[in-house]
Amino acid sequence: MSDLTARIREVRTSVRPRPTFTLEMGRGETYRHSRPVLYAHSTHGRGSVLSGQPRRLFVEGWDTWEEARAALAEVRKADRTFRFEDFGRGGGTSYIPSSVLTRHLPDDEG
Repeated sequence: MSDLTARIREVRTSVRPRPTFTLEMGRGETYRHSRPVLYAHSTHGRGSVLSGQPRRLFVEGWDTWEEARAALAEVRKADRTFRFEDFGRGGGTSYIPSSVLTRHLPDDEG
């Protein structure tokens, strides 16, 4: 089993609710680039101050879209139940700024 297949299997068995996956350009709070990244998506659990808010986890990144799609095709061969949404180069992002995710929290003043 490849490292990527094992990593995806670990995410699928340990993250609840069961995650979905996207392949998209890398974007986060402190980075933005055009290289493809596989993210897992779920929601934060009850024990978190972000309970019920979207949760996005970095799974893997590649230098080119061709490498990413080839690697994910191998994962699909090993695990036919694995699915992901391919946003493609310039096709969108699932990034949500932390200010949006935390707007329900009280200010630190007081």
